[in-house]
Amino acid sequence: MTSIIRLLFERVRFESLLAIPYGWVYRRMFRSMGSAAFVSPFIQSIGLDCVSLGNRSRISRNTRLLALKSYGSQSFTPDISIGDNVSIGFGCTLSCVNHIVIGHDVTIGDNVYIADSNHDYRDPASGILDQPLLPGRIRIGRGAWVGYGAFVAGDVSLGEHSVVGANSVVTRSVPAFTVVAGVPARPVKRFDHETGQWIRVSAGSQ
Repeated sequence: MTSIIRLLFERVRFESLLAIPYGWVYRRMFRSMGSAAFVSPFIQSIGLDCVSLGNRSRISRNTRLLALKSYGSQSFTPDISIGDNVSIGFGCTLSCVNHIVIGHDVTIGDNVYIADSNHDYRDPASGILDQPLLPGRIRIGRGAWVGYGAFVAGDVSLGEHSVVGANSVVTRSVPAFTVVAGVPARPVKRFDHETGQWIRVSAGSQ
C-alpha cells in the first residue's frame, strides 16, 4: 500500500512540474486561457485554437478536447467555450463541431462524454462512419454538476444548477435546478425555492 501511495504522489508531482512549461505552450495554442487555469500535460487535443478556457478552471489528465474542423467531406467551425471555476475530471471527452458552452462554476466528473453532434444512421447501405455528422449545440448552465460516466450528446441544454446522475444518458434538455438520472435520463428531483429543499419528482409528474 505504501508503495502505491508513493507512486501516486510521484506521478502527481511530476504532472504538476511538467504542467509549468506546458502551460506556456497551451497559452499559445488555446484561443484564450484565463489566469490560474490548469490543463494537464497528459490530454489529447485537436483544434485548441477553437477553445477558450476561463479563470481558475481545470482540465484533468486523459481528457480529450476535440474541436473538429472537418469530418469526411463536411467542414465545421467549432467553438468550445469553458467558463470560470470549471472542473473537468479525468478521462472526459468534449467533441465539438458547432458549439459547446460550459458556464461558470460547472463540475464535470470523471469519464464524462459530451458531444454536440450525432452520427447519421438513416442509410443502412452505408457504414456509420461513412455517414455525416448531425451538428447540434450543447449548453451547460452555471453551477451544474455532471456526474461520473454521464453521456450528453446532440442538441441539449443543462439548466443552471442542474445535476446529472452518474452513468446517465442525456439526449433531452434539463431544466434549471433539476436532478436527472437513468437511461434515458429523467427528472428525479427539483429544487423548491419556497422551501429551500430538493423535492422528489413522482413518475406521473414528469
